[in-house]
Amino acid sequence: MSVAVRVRESAIDRSRRRWSGRSVLVVGLGRSGCAAARHLLAAGARVTAVDLRPLEELGPEPAALRAAGVAVRCGPHDVSDFLAAEAIVLSPGVPADRPEVRLARERGAPVLTEIDLVAPAVSSRTVAITGSNGKSTVTALVAAMLGEAGYDAVPCGNFGLPLADAVQGDHPGRRYSLELSSFQLETTSELRAAAAVLLNVQPDHIDRHGTFEAYLAAKARIAKLRSPGAPLIVVRDDPGAAAVASNAEEPVLEVSAGGPVGRGGGVEGGRLVLRLGAAPVPVARADALPLPGRHNLANALAAACAAATLGAPPEAIRRALETAAPLPHRLEPCGTVDGVRYVDDSKATNVAAAVAAVDALAGEAGTLFVLLGGRDKEGDFSPLAERLAACRAVPIVFGEAGEKIAAVLEARGLAPRRARTLEEAARAARAEARAGDVVLLAPACASFDAFPGFAARGDAFAKLVRRFAGEEP
Repeated sequence: MSVAVRVRESAIDRSRRRWSGRSVLVVGLGRSGCAAARHLLAAGARVTAVDLRPLEELGPEPAALRAAGVAVRCGPHDVSDFLAAEAIVLSPGVPADRPEVRLARERGAPVLTEIDLVAPAVSSRTVAITGSNGKSTVTALVAAMLGEAGYDAVPCGNFGLPLADAVQGDHPGRRYSLELSSFQLETTSELRAAAAVLLNVQPDHIDRHGTFEAYLAAKARIAKLRSPGAPLIVVRDDPGAAAVASNAEEPVLEVSAGGPVGRGGGVEGGRLVLRLGAAPVPVARADALPLPGRHNLANALAAACAAATLGAPPEAIRRALETAAPLPHRLEPCGTVDGVRYVDDSKATNVAAAVAAVDALAGEAGTLFVLLGGRDKEGDFSPLAERLAACRAVPIVFGEAGEKIAAVLEARGLAPRRARTLEEAARAARAEARAGDVVLLAPACASFDAFPGFAARGDAFAKLVRRFAGEEP
């Protein structure tokens, strides 16, 4: 006699049924869009994917999707694709106010993100994290803390794997540390996270959002993407984050690198201390944290609060903090040549991030040389000029934004060196720096004038340092 064995259906499998047989349009074929198309195809949807760029510029994934059965169309959009879709999945790089997207929405098609496709299945095991700066560091820290606690923890979203890829093989013991950009937050609607983290809101991406107020509103949406009773964790030292917290529904937990807090996490007697229950819980010594800079104390406290909310005990949090290392291109040491230290903070793509990097290193350097430039994101460089003047740093500007930055620095009484390219800037710093000095790449700009992304820019800087050391031709 045969016995039927019933295989238990996973939450992800159940979520896929929603899309079986439906016509879905994916707009944009970057990492997130490709992940969405793969997920929908596996769910049995009829998938069309469009991108304004030619196919040869998109790498191998779109071609593989086409071979698997996705209708991939590159070049100018055909509005009929938008009108025929029962739902639209918008990639983060695609503005939600494009005319064809508006038209589809007016005709009743829901406009979703890749995150929305799977969020209902995993929200209760997810920490959502955003901020102008530090969000990748916190995403990695939360995953490390939960991993030390014995969970299968995955950093994902805007950092690591797209969520729709990260959920493959999902099981009840898995936890998700989900980084969200302002672009993702604009449109994501179905996430209800177990905890949400807002680190800071500094002027950034004004070229996309139009105004700081619109950017702030996008970041503030994270407060709405949590389940009832889930905490919003904010860095109270940041005015933008504090403003969002003042209008958010409770519970709100505060963290501060400047002292103790009522509920949340702070620095007390040189220790990182959580106050989440009846008694304070020390989790690590501040001077044992390998990540440099005061801003990383706030990052560590925010991560600790989030991880504790999802079940990480203090000892697991301590182990993760004391073994943390800088992520690539975030105050990452590149080497020491002739007594001069070189540090890659290419991820400092806005003014506030560059200021934080300067603050982290100014006290350690004989003279701090700071390489600034790239593609302007409509930033105000005045706060950076003030900080560079205060610590008597030597700025070297390069790239498209070089002259704009130089004008602001000169108005503050600084004498910036000028270079055309990153290589010229690095060589100018090498020629002038002496033993005990530090050369910091903290561009305060996007990289797209000369590089495909901040990582490529940081890699180029590191390669130059290896050349200076005679390690590469």
